[in-house]
Amino acid sequence: MLYRLFTISLLLTALSALSCPLQKLTYITEDYPPHNYREDGILKGVSVDLLLEALKAINCPIERASIKVLPWTRGYTMIQSQPDIVLFGTSRLKEREKLFKWAGPYIISRISLIAKKDSNIKILNPNDLKNYTIGVVKDDAGEKQVRKAGARLVNLKYGNNHPETLASMLALGRFDLWAYEVNVAKWMFTKLGYNINKFEVVYSFQSIPAYYALSKNVPDTTVALLQKGIDKAANTQLSSGHTLLDEIYSRYGLK
Repeated sequence: MLYRLFTISLLLTALSALSCPLQKLTYITEDYPPHNYREDGILKGVSVDLLLEALKAINCPIERASIKVLPWTRGYTMIQSQPDIVLFGTSRLKEREKLFKWAGPYIISRISLIAKKDSNIKILNPNDLKNYTIGVVKDDAGEKQVRKAGARLVNLKYGNNHPETLASMLALGRFDLWAYEVNVAKWMFTKLGYNINKFEVVYSFQSIPAYYALSKNVPDTTVALLQKGIDKAANTQLSSGHTLLDEIYSRYGLK
């Protein structure tokens, strides 16, 4: 009898998972460490680990390997033109609010302007941006912030829209400032072998929460289900006294 009940329970669990609408979505991210990135062929990062835990918490697990890693610009275009997509992490900017549906946040991002220390650049207010060339990724929050602040389009440098290329370009003096999330920029400099002490933040924009963005066609009930999973996983109390989200942050050197 116990074996029979156990078998029925497993079948019900499997059927529940198969019927979960979140498993029918396409998940897209980018190389943006420590938020999301590949290391030795394995996708990891704060947003990846929390997403997997969130889906597992509501019995809608997906495979880590099923998450697609694409350049940001491509993923950003896809979620606006194709249905049933989740793009993460996505800064929840005012100008993006009506483009997507949202679940999260999972972290607060700090978009900053980074310069070489020996350039002695001082940014006192956004109007100063007109005097400098700035490296950006197309459609990234950094690009949107500097454009909103009044930076001249002719002064924006895209570097093939690849953050590692932009990090190297700044180090080589190909432009004056790099507009990017500060923790990700530090990670990139370290990965490329640059001394991060030779760079400094000269201006920071208002902090922005990072979310999982969903295509507009995704039903609100499905969005709410993902939100439920995020809240449940993030607030899970561990034996250490910390929450699961705190443990994930620590895993990647964040607080």
